[in-house]
Amino acid sequence: MTEEQQATFTDTATQSPIQTALPPTEQEIAIPAAEDKNVELIEQTFQGMQQLLKTMQGLKQDFETKVKYDESKERMIDTLHSELQSYREGLHFKILRPLFIDLISLYDDINHITDNMQKEFPGLDATIIANIESFAESVEEMLSNNGVETFQVAEETFVSNKQRTLRAIPTTDASLDKHIARRLRKGFLYENRVLRPEMVETYRYVAEQPQA
Repeated sequence: MTEEQQATFTDTATQSPIQTALPPTEQEIAIPAAEDKNVELIEQTFQGMQQLLKTMQGLKQDFETKVKYDESKERMIDTLHSELQSYREGLHFKILRPLFIDLISLYDDINHITDNMQKEFPGLDATIIANIESFAESVEEMLSNNGVETFQVAEETFVSNKQRTLRAIPTTDASLDKHIARRLRKGFLYENRVLRPEMVETYRYVAEQPQA
């Protein structure tokens, strides 16, 4: 090789040096490690979310069970309260009913006495009759103060569950059958329960007998 060729080779080697493999830097080594750490963190977060979801579902089931139990318990309490209230009302009525019946009987007796006195003693002083009638009014007021109400059925026909017939008046008029002929005594109610029905007289249809 001539000196000129050797110089050319040297210049070429100087301008284009051979690239040799360098060892990886610390930053390049840290990148894969960081990626692995991120993947692990994501997996841990996902597992934590799944566990949290399971816990929330369990709490929801417990809450629904508790609500159903509370509703059932509330219904049971309402039922027991209703039964107790009915028992109290029934017991209250059983205790008061005999007293009310006695007062109503007294009221009827007083009115019966005044009716008979007016029939048998037409010239009797009206003041005496008025005093006796005022006593009957006092008994009625006593009943009213304790929740007892008087009533008269508005219908002109007989109502069996609220009226009692003391006398049936025969009639040949079929249209008057079971109609009220006369109202004798008022009825008495306590909390929509009939203590004493209204006393009435009614018509009873009797077919007209053919003449012989």
